[in-house]
Amino acid sequence: MPIAFFLLMVASRLQNRLVPQNTAPKSGNPSYDRSLALLRRGNPALKEVALTIDDGPHVKYVPKILQVLREDRIHATFFVVGKKVQEHPEIVREMLADGNEVGNHSMTHPRFITLKPDGVRREISGCAKAVFKATGRKMTLVRPPGLRYTDDILKIDKSMHYITVEENIAVGDFIVVGDRTWYRDSPKFAGHVATIKHNVFKQLKNGAIIVLHDMPATADALHDIITGIHQRGYQIVTVSQMLAHLPGSGGRIPKV
Repeated sequence: MPIAFFLLMVASRLQNRLVPQNTAPKSGNPSYDRSLALLRRGNPALKEVALTIDDGPHVKYVPKILQVLREDRIHATFFVVGKKVQEHPEIVREMLADGNEVGNHSMTHPRFITLKPDGVRREISGCAKAVFKATGRKMTLVRPPGLRYTDDILKIDKSMHYITVEENIAVGDFIVVGDRTWYRDSPKFAGHVATIKHNVFKQLKNGAIIVLHDMPATADALHDIITGIHQRGYQIVTVSQMLAHLPGSGGRIPKV
């Protein structure tokens, strides 16, 4: 078990350090690029942040996440994977019934930069169909897996009437080694939970988009994350609310 936990931590750190920069331009509006329908951050004049939760629904972990959100009266934006939606459509219905919103995170979670344009479209449309079948809802937000994208990928997203959502607070909660339940028994589990919380709080800023993952340590950290954000004077909003609060938006979500 110690060897497995070591591999877990190495993988998590490599994920944070080795993710290449996106090739999309960073000039223009620092919050929202209308030409590419890309949300980089919320309104820098407002003390609000968005909680986004990627890669689910995982039936082992998301029930606790949803319970915490309900008890704390907070809504999050879940970027879901179509294949997992097909496995547990009832969870996605529960997400929406609780007032959360759901965004597109592809059908099978490949890196879009490895696909041809038609492959990107299939991944997006496959997830859209899975969510629509489960809920009768259409999505308007997309996040490419791993946030690996190019201008051409953003243009595909926009052509399919999606706003692409970036992040600017990553916390190192993603685990890639085997079954993610075993490490609850590790003496280092509590330290991982504490690190997730610390990584959120040290990066808080106006308009931050926090990316979390549907993981056991994240579920354990979530209540304290929400409490700490509020104690620091920030409000928590959904991505759609954040879009409606952008400068010059007039309280409306930008049209794509």
